[in-house]
Amino acid sequence: MAFTTINYNEGNPTKENVGYESVEIHYGKPEQKKFFNSGNFVKDWFDLRKFQIMELSGKEEFFVHSSTVDHFIMDGAPYESAYLVTDEQQVSELYYGSDWYSLGIEFFVLEGTKPTWAELKEMCK
Repeated sequence: MAFTTINYNEGNPTKENVGYESVEIHYGKPEQKKFFNSGNFVKDWFDLRKFQIMELSGKEEFFVHSSTVDHFIMDGAPYESAYLVTDEQQVSELYYGSDWYSLGIEFFVLEGTKPTWAELKEMCK
């Protein structure tokens, strides 16, 4: 089981980026850790997902998040969920809104934006 957390300053009074520091994943036996800490939460989460898919998908049965993932957003971080859904023709696109939660892989984008999958990949290079 791989376990993801978001490291941030919960006491940041300005709520500006909620004191974001990094995304961290614990995985493997013996346990290993990897940090994604570019300073850009959207990119770090994208890189986390890429790592999960490319490096851990055949090694870890489950991917779970700590409550810090939910708390980061609820504490005012300026991001919203985007869900990567791949159809029968293997075409992938980002969809927005809670209706897509069970159908896709969750990514995050800056609040108020709705990039396409191609645009998000380009932003996260």
